[in-house]
Amino acid sequence: MKRILLLCTLFGSFFYCQGQSYFGFRDDNYAGIQGVLFNPSSIVDSKYRADVTVFSASGTLQNDLYGVNIMDALDGNYNLAEDASKNFKSNNRGNFNVDILGPSFMLNITPEHSIGLYSRVRSITNLVGVNGELIDEVNKETDVSNSFLFSGGNPNGVTNSWAEIGASYGTVLLDRDDHFIKGGITLKYVMAGVNGYINGSDLSVAFTKNNADPALSQYTSTGTLKTAASYDYENGKDPKFDMTSAGVGVDLGFTYEYRTNCHTCMGNRYKFKVAASVTDIGKINYKDLTENTYNLTGSVSQADIDDADDIFEFFDSNYTKISSRKGVKANLPTALHTNFDWNIDQKFYLNLSTDFSLVDAKKVNGTAIANSVTFTPRYETRQFSFYIPVTYMEYSGTQVGTGFRAGPLFIGSGSLVSNLFSNKSKASNIYVGLKLPIYQDYR
Repeated sequence: MKRILLLCTLFGSFFYCQGQSYFGFRDDNYAGIQGVLFNPSSIVDSKYRADVTVFSASGTLQNDLYGVNIMDALDGNYNLAEDASKNFKSNNRGNFNVDILGPSFMLNITPEHSIGLYSRVRSITNLVGVNGELIDEVNKETDVSNSFLFSGGNPNGVTNSWAEIGASYGTVLLDRDDHFIKGGITLKYVMAGVNGYINGSDLSVAFTKNNADPALSQYTSTGTLKTAASYDYENGKDPKFDMTSAGVGVDLGFTYEYRTNCHTCMGNRYKFKVAASVTDIGKINYKDLTENTYNLTGSVSQADIDDADDIFEFFDSNYTKISSRKGVKANLPTALHTNFDWNIDQKFYLNLSTDFSLVDAKKVNGTAIANSVTFTPRYETRQFSFYIPVTYMEYSGTQVGTGFRAGPLFIGSGSLVSNLFSNKSKASNIYVGLKLPIYQDYR
């Protein structure tokens, strides 16, 4: 398996694995602090007098290379290279997103002012420009593979994880007859976790098989490669959050509601609302991260790869290091979110929400979400909600999910229906959470 050391490093190891969380639930008027993560203005004029989240977590993974039968994959004997459907391109993409919310709360101080405080851990891995045909070749053992020549182009892979403590404030900006506007802001202190990236420029690799002795098979490559890691892989040290390598972030959001001013409508006073926000404005300063740039023009043998202890030692031993620098700033995954929510009657809603990355996924060390558009029919009451999100995900196409909120518990998925009924699922999402809600009296 060490055969893939060089090539997966050259072109970005491809994960079957994005930035969105809590599909369907986050648009619920009873989402509480989870809704604040996407638009801080939702904190004010909430359905809760107070909302305490004990814990919640969401994970999303998607790609455009492998299509998987999820049920077969869960039996433990699934071979991705052999059993999955494949869509090999010269620029395959993948994205993996984990979002964990720790103890958090929000509180309505007055009808016009609300505050919140949350703790959160996040991780995003994004891969673009990955040569899928090359991935297929390196998945094969050397003795059964054939000689090949591929241009890898300009692959870019980034992984970034961090912890954050956020403080949110929201206020009513306008409350006049049928028109209602509120705004909110979140300031967050961000602690560095793990940041690593790989960026290739004009890469190509040729494999010449030696049938007599596969260990002498040759890999000839051209191009340049940037690599970086914020923690010590070589000495096996465990990564940890670093308060000395930190940064700040900002979220801004606004919501407009067209209201019927119905005071007997079970608390649902708007006919429709329109919201927009920009989240994750800011950067993290990784003081100890070292970036190396290599000229990959040259040849190595299969034996050179097999004998290497780690990828950094391998590059240092076999290629020319052009430059090296220490200390890198990594951007947060700045994104634009929009939301349109139509209250058909007192309990039924139709929602259209979008997430658009404001960071170019091709940027060196550019942490970016994958764009998405979600349409969600929703049934909502004080104690129970049910939703069916239909989402177009940029890397994996259309996914259908479902979820519910029952009192303090919420569980859902943005892809469950698709995963159950498709043999070629290219995305998977799941989330769960537990909160202690204190409801508002209906006004």
